[in-house]
Amino acid sequence: MSGFGGDREGHPAGEGPGAVRGVTCEAVKVDTFGGPVHVEWDPDAAVTPLGHLAFFAEYLKVSGRFDA
Repeated sequence: MSGFGGDREGHPAGEGPGAVRGVTCEAVKVDTFGGPVHVEWDPDAAVTPLGHLAFFAEYLKVSGRFDA
């Protein structure tokens, strides 16, 4: 594959040091059609039963997609 930039690397391995963020375990209030929902993260859980569904419901409400 010559002619694609010489010795330059196509993609650096891993993420840079600025990509690491602190994990917070405090509750987040999400406004949904059914009222406010408090979302908490469980850092020890491998998966969550509803994933990011509460945040998607907030997105739908804020976007006004279902407003009459």
